Amino acid sequence: MNRILLVDLGEREHKTREELRGRKLKYESILANKNLDGLNPTQQREYEAIKKTLASDITADPFYQVVAETVTQRPWKELATVNDFVHLYGLLGSQRMTGKLLGELRENEREIAGIAGLLQLDNHVDGTRDKGGLVRHISTAQGEYRANRALFDAAFKQLSTQYLVSIQSQIDSGLIDSDIVGCEWPGDDPGERRDAPSADRPFRPSGSDKVCALSARNVAAMVRRMAAAGVTANDPWLASRIQNGYDMQAGVIEGAPISSTEISLPEFDDASDQVAVRENLLGAQAVAFAAHCEDMNMFQVVEKCVDLFRTGLLPISRGKAGDYLYSYLKKSAERMTQNERLDLYRQVLGRNDGDPATPGNPEFKELWLRFIAAVSNFGRQLSVDRMLRTNVPVSVSQEQVRKAGRDLAANLSVHSFGIVRFAAAELQQTILEFRDALSDPELRGCVGARDMWQLIDQVNANYLGGLRNTHQHRTQARSSAVVIRWLANHSDRLAGRYGEVISVNALTNPQMSGSDQPMLNPNDWDLVQACEQWLAVEGVQDASVEQYSQSALSPPIPSRPVGSGNGLPPEARAVLDQAGFSLPGM
Repeated sequence: MNRILLVDLGEREHKTREELRGRKLKYESILANKNLDGLNPTQQREYEAIKKTLASDITADPFYQVVAETVTQRPWKELATVNDFVHLYGLLGSQRMTGKLLGELRENEREIAGIAGLLQLDNHVDGTRDKGGLVRHISTAQGEYRANRALFDAAFKQLSTQYLVSIQSQIDSGLIDSDIVGCEWPGDDPGERRDAPSADRPFRPSGSDKVCALSARNVAAMVRRMAAAGVTANDPWLASRIQNGYDMQAGVIEGAPISSTEISLPEFDDASDQVAVRENLLGAQAVAFAAHCEDMNMFQVVEKCVDLFRTGLLPISRGKAGDYLYSYLKKSAERMTQNERLDLYRQVLGRNDGDPATPGNPEFKELWLRFIAAVSNFGRQLSVDRMLRTNVPVSVSQEQVRKAGRDLAANLSVHSFGIVRFAAAELQQTILEFRDALSDPELRGCVGARDMWQLIDQVNANYLGGLRNTHQHRTQARSSAVVIRWLANHSDRLAGRYGEVISVNALTNPQMSGSDQPMLNPNDWDLVQACEQWLAVEGVQDASVEQYSQSALSPPIPSRPVGSGNGLPPEARAVLDQAGFSLPGM
């Protein structure tokens, strides 16, 4: 029997280790640079911890560690010591034995894999910042798993012998860490076994070994869908339902194994902080991104393609593009209309479009410019100090950045309550679908476009009244998403009175620059670059940057939407007064 490789857990482990290797390399670059002062005590401790983690095969993914701790009610240190409930690069304990002893996943392994799959499906994967919140989600997922245990057992049993691939193919695809080779033996420091394998012992597992690639996330999605449809483990067509459901979820074509790559913009169920509700800022991030997509007419371009498809003027044959356009046409009544989107942009971003009766956000534009300008001015002053070879930045204060960031985060948060977080999820999914549809070779071929941006330009020029500046709008979409995500991730810095808001060390050391996922986890360098890019494509002059970076009185911003008096809007209070009703506090 072949090993069962949980590719989604293996992929998370690979990404975690790649991130740790990148941070280790940055620290080693600092240590090797004689012009720098070396690592501070915090960085030194982190550097030693990273080296220790990378010198072991034990799971490094903090998400999985919290899941294992919560399910077993045992500390991770104990689990790691006895190598219990630990996966090595996607291989659970029962799959790390000699070939003759290999078997199905054990019951406890199926449970922990199923729970991890459900959590990934709901995007509850943050095991570092909000561990308490993740523990609550794990308890909910465990209840769902146990309620559908029979379906999970049947799914794992049926799917665990399929989708045969080589370990090397998964390594080459960037899904599994290359240190999986030899993780059974010698089983200590991966760096010490990367030489040629010993001649007198098998180097297990090797890159040529065949494994059955299985995604716990896709299994969880398939089981959840069957349970919602009322399918039970006694269903006579259960095997067919499992196979078809998994293939549909995974996107398998002609039986080839794949691993679903998660694309995520916002997470909507995180904890709040003193300055702003984080989930509101994540909703605002998606709304701002969608607003710039609206500026380039992306929604209208897709709708025009659907209209041409409906009238027979778009020569598309059977395929993914035709399927999507037909589905879009049939489900048009379920999507947000353009007027609803414009109302949303008015509510969150203070735009002038939309229904004038919709509550707007008139303070947003100035608060946005003040924060962008403050960050840009701070970065420019550091650059000047660096050119002048001063060791300590001169006349550079972070307090204006802190104040401007706090004002902007609070403003976005209070205007993103209610429907915003739900609409943002829909907009995110819609834009992902648009990206895939407009990038389809067949659809692009209909107008002779090289990429989706040329397709948008062609449709705008020929059908929608003229070209739009797509470069400007897509640059601002990305920059705005980075800025708002940074506010959401680092609002604790804005709430405090002490400490750095933007790390001077990160901006002055090139080795520390750039995050791999700036729209998901932007660092301080990403923030400064996003602000500079936004100002550049908007055409803001240096004099205006200097002006907006100056201190100004903050507008009154509540922590949540309020009316007057006891929280009722004035109109509601007047109606109650006329009707003779009196509520406590009125």
